[in-house]
Amino acid sequence: MIMKLSEMSFRPLFFKLFDWAKTEDASKDRLLTFCRLADCIADKLKGLFTLFAGHLVKPFADTLNQINTSKTDEAFFDSEENTAKSCLLLQFILGCLYKIFLFDSHHFVSKERAETLMMPLVDQLENMIGGEEKFQERATMYLIPCIAQFAVAMADDSLWKPLNYQILLKMRHASSKVRFAALLTLLELAEKIRENYMVLIPETIPFLAELMEDECEEVEHQCQKTIQQLEVILGESLQSYF
Repeated sequence: MIMKLSEMSFRPLFFKLFDWAKTEDASKDRLLTFCRLADCIADKLKGLFTLFAGHLVKPFADTLNQINTSKTDEAFFDSEENTAKSCLLLQFILGCLYKIFLFDSHHFVSKERAETLMMPLVDQLENMIGGEEKFQERATMYLIPCIAQFAVAMADDSLWKPLNYQILLKMRHASSKVRFAALLTLLELAEKIRENYMVLIPETIPFLAELMEDECEEVEHQCQKTIQQLEVILGESLQSYF
């Protein structure tokens, strides 16, 4: 039905659904339904969806913070299914944002929008809601691709530096699972921006040097693998930096 509507017809319908989802005192299940719908619509409309997505940036950023266990102990949903629903909500929001970034051809990710989304997205690298196995699945399938595509979509290249630095800081996290996920995110970011990542290497090297002697063998091994793959991506040896 959506594909048959004109922009003039679709816009009021979409925002009516958005208002319905965020009505004060309404069930949070409405937001879950809306985000699932938004994710599906973004997939169908592709680049056209960015015409309507501007209003979602701040609510999505706020919701990412509200369902991040590293930031709050409060349950987002008022039910026993809070964890399962929160994991689903994360999946829909990250999926929708990924598609917005992927199909963006109109510089949707302005400096202001990038700054609004940056920390809520990167802080998801610490979000263990659902347990470690669910975290690893979410990071691999949704979070890491979303952050990397976010970098591609940034209209302001100077924002790569703060994004990269915030990811680097996660490589010093107490949890080895977070450090491991941060390494994967770093690599995916470099894969996306290719030779442009070279300017970020000087600040990245000290963090990689630390993880080369990490107490967790899995993290140490992934760090060595990351350095090797960075050398392939950038087309030059990084050994002189260490």
